[in-house]
Amino acid sequence: MRFITGSQVFSGKEFLKDNTVLVVKQDGTIEDVISPESIDNTKIEHFDGILTPGFINTHCHLELSHLKDTINRHTGIVDFGLGIMKHRNTAPVEVQLECMQQADKLMQEQGIVAVGDISNIPLSVEVKKHSALYYHTFVELIGLNPERADLIFDTGKATLLEFEKNKLSASLAPHAPYSSSPELIRKITDNCYAQEKPTSMHNQESKAENLFFEQKTGDYIRLYDTIGIPISYFEATGKSSLQTVIPAFNTGVQTLLVHNTFTGKEDITAAQSTHNRLYWCLCPHANLYIENTLPDVELLRSRHCTLTLGTDSLASNSGLSVMDEINCLIVHQPELPLQLLLQAATFNGAEFLGIEHNMGLLGKHKKPGINVIENKTGAFSVKKLA
Repeated sequence: MRFITGSQVFSGKEFLKDNTVLVVKQDGTIEDVISPESIDNTKIEHFDGILTPGFINTHCHLELSHLKDTINRHTGIVDFGLGIMKHRNTAPVEVQLECMQQADKLMQEQGIVAVGDISNIPLSVEVKKHSALYYHTFVELIGLNPERADLIFDTGKATLLEFEKNKLSASLAPHAPYSSSPELIRKITDNCYAQEKPTSMHNQESKAENLFFEQKTGDYIRLYDTIGIPISYFEATGKSSLQTVIPAFNTGVQTLLVHNTFTGKEDITAAQSTHNRLYWCLCPHANLYIENTLPDVELLRSRHCTLTLGTDSLASNSGLSVMDEINCLIVHQPELPLQLLLQAATFNGAEFLGIEHNMGLLGKHKKPGINVIENKTGAFSVKKLA
C-alpha cells in the first residue's frame, strides 16, 4: 500500500484540501482518500507537483502514426486531407503496425490511460487488444452522397464487428459535415443510441467548411474536383456546417465535436438548443499545424460547453501528449483557468467515453491512473505514478 500526496491534489473535478492523501493499492486502485492526520507522516510520499487522475485523450488517429513529419505544416485542411489520401497507404503494413505500437507506448509514457481513437480500417485491432490503454474506437464513415448512406453504413458495421470480435469497445462515427450526409449521420447515431455508445465528428476545422455549406463555394469544391467525386446533388443551405447537420444527430447519444476551430456563438446556441449531450474537444497543436489558428476557447467556456482534450494524429502533431495540449492553450490563451483544462483532460473525457465509474476521478475504489504534474521549467510536465 502506498500513501501519496502532492503540493496540490486535483480530483478530476476540483482541487482537494491541502495535503490530501491517496491510499493506493499495488495494482493502482485507490483504496481511500484521507487527511494526513490519519496516517504516520513517515509513510507518506510527498510529490512537488499536482496529483491528477490519468489523462483521457478523446481524439486520436492511431492508424496515421506512420505519417509523422510527412505532410507540411500550415497547408490548410483541404491540402492536409489530400496529403493523407496520398501517403496513408504507402508504408508496408508491418511499418504501420510498428508506428502504432510506438505511439501507443508514447501515450502511456505521457500519463494517458484512455483514448478515443478514430479508425477507418481494422488494422489497429492488433495494437489495441494488447495495450495497457483503454481504447474506444470510433469507426469513421465517409459519404456525402445520401444515396450511398445504406451501403456505407453496412460496410461500417462490418468493420465495427472486427473490433467487437476482439472485445474492444467501439462505435460508428461520421467523419465531418462536408463528408457525411445527414442521412448517414442519422443512421450512424441511431445505431449508437441502440448500442448505448458514444459518437464523434470533426467539426468546423476550417473557414472553408462553413463556406461550403453557406454558398457551395471555396476550397472544398477543389477537394471534390481533385479526387474526382461529383457533388451536383449537394445544395448550399445558407447556414453553417454545424447548424446544417446537428438536427440529424440522435440527441440521446453522447456526441463529441472535435476541433471547433471556426465555431461561433450562433453555432453553439443552435447545437446546444438541439442536443444536450454534446462534448467539445480541443486539439490545439493540430489546429496550429494545419490551419495555424486556434478555437475561441473562452467563447466555448462562456457558453458552458463541456470541454475535452485530444492530440489528433502524428500526421498533424509532433507528439501525443495531453499535457502538451494544456501547455499550448496556456501559452496562447492564458486567461483559461488551469482547473478547467485539467477537468477537460480527466473527468470530462472519461464521462464522454462512459468510463467515469473507474477513470477520470481520484476516488475510492477507482483505478484512474495517477499523474504528477510538475512545473520546473516554466511549462508543465507529467510523470506517471500509478
